[in-house]
Amino acid sequence: MSVFDKTLEQFLVLICLSGLAIILRGRGSILKQEQDVFARLVTEFALPSLIFCTISLEPFTVSRLLPALSMFVSIAVVMLVAWLIGRAMRLSRPVLGSLILVAGVGSSSTLGYSIIRNVFNNNHEVMNQVVTMGEFGVVLPLFTFGIMIAIYFGRKEDDEVSFGASFVRFFRSPIFLATVLGIVFSHMGFDQNAWLMKFLYSLLKVIASSLDVLVAFAVGLMLRPIDFKKLVPLIAVVVGLKLVLEPTLALTIADALSLPKINRELLVIEAAMPSGTIAAVLAVRYGCDGAVASTLVVATYLLSLIALPLVLTFVM
Repeated sequence: MSVFDKTLEQFLVLICLSGLAIILRGRGSILKQEQDVFARLVTEFALPSLIFCTISLEPFTVSRLLPALSMFVSIAVVMLVAWLIGRAMRLSRPVLGSLILVAGVGSSSTLGYSIIRNVFNNNHEVMNQVVTMGEFGVVLPLFTFGIMIAIYFGRKEDDEVSFGASFVRFFRSPIFLATVLGIVFSHMGFDQNAWLMKFLYSLLKVIASSLDVLVAFAVGLMLRPIDFKKLVPLIAVVVGLKLVLEPTLALTIADALSLPKINRELLVIEAAMPSGTIAAVLAVRYGCDGAVASTLVVATYLLSLIALPLVLTFVM
């Protein structure tokens, strides 16, 4: 089975799990208000465990940051293009801020990790590369420059939380702490066969294995009926930028840097992920148009069912 076939298969599995979440929501077994609970379990429970397990088992090297740079540059270009298009469309500042965030920020650390982990049979080396790519190429810039964008286009004057405070809060987050601890552990040379280490990694791997279900349920609870007619132009812009231009840019940069084939495949899959729910969260938190951001995020999830297979067909 090819990488394309495996990717499509795992993407459809997650869609089916998301559908199950919708059914359970309809039956009242899960409340729509519990979306935030599942999102926090992803970012503060399953994802940190996965990050630590993958980074800590092998010495971290600076050379792994090159694919992350490719991801960062492609996101920066997409955000710039989104800003230019938004200015040309004469969007209001809150809507423009939401457009920029949603167009550039993908669900690489949630949906992307889940898909890649299954596509490559939880290969440790592959996961090590993709986690480094995601955390340094997407997550770190998002919680620094992304917050600056949200503050600038949102309630810049009235917001009580400064960029500096948000920057510090990111460095206290479980995701960042897991990344740092993983790098430290990777150079300390612990005996992986010791009982305590085996127990620790067994525990963390069980926690990390919950990522697929938690992500799918968070997505399922996020999905709502969408009035496409009112936002067709913005949806078209975001889909074109996030689901087509960004993976194409990532692949072009990877080819220019002569990155190995596996890195190119990982970059394309990560860059082709639909917009991340965290983009909508940042939009709401800092005064951009949260309703528009949430609708655009849901639209990219739905349309990625068509766009992802097409992108993978042409570029992989």
